[in-house]
Amino acid sequence: MPSYKLTYFDGRGRAELTRLLFAQSGKAFEDVRVQGEEWSKLKPNTPWGSLPILEVDGKMLGQSIAIARYVAKAVNLAGKDEWEQAIADSIVDAAVDLFPPIGKYKFESDETKKAELKKNFDEKTLPAYLQNMSKQLGKNEYFVGKSVTWADLAVISMWEMVPENDLCHANLKEHCSRIKKLPNIAAYLKKRPETAF
Repeated sequence: MPSYKLTYFDGRGRAELTRLLFAQSGKAFEDVRVQGEEWSKLKPNTPWGSLPILEVDGKMLGQSIAIARYVAKAVNLAGKDEWEQAIADSIVDAAVDLFPPIGKYKFESDETKKAELKKNFDEKTLPAYLQNMSKQLGKNEYFVGKSVTWADLAVISMWEMVPENDLCHANLKEHCSRIKKLPNIAAYLKKRPETAF
């Protein structure tokens, strides 16, 4: 059985999807959270000069979505066949499209510019995104097939990045609630450390 070590900053961010995959599958992994000086020392030894990184039996993989996709396949949450996997990949790609606009307003230091970015996100970016996600989910319980996949976990991971916003579509609210009530996910969320991002 492989040994997994996930390294990221002390936050949810781009590593949370992989943590959720491990939680849902029940696979053990080492959750390493680095800060300040630790990151400066670690950075030159990472594949891309960024986090997260996943070490599997000593082999290192970088880039958050490559890591999550690898883990999804390893824990049988990628989709049941090639078509389901492709649909799941498309949902995940759409979900992570929110990272750049969220990052822009959350990490903007100029308060006036931050307010403008947040307003644009709330009034334009997020409503269009939610409309598309709602359409993809339709009346289904899961985004792909008849059971949870990494697509469902990617979507709830993104919702948590913008908790101040209302999902405003009944099917998305129900989906989020359903996924968060899965026993392994609920247990993980209950014990997960509180972080700023």
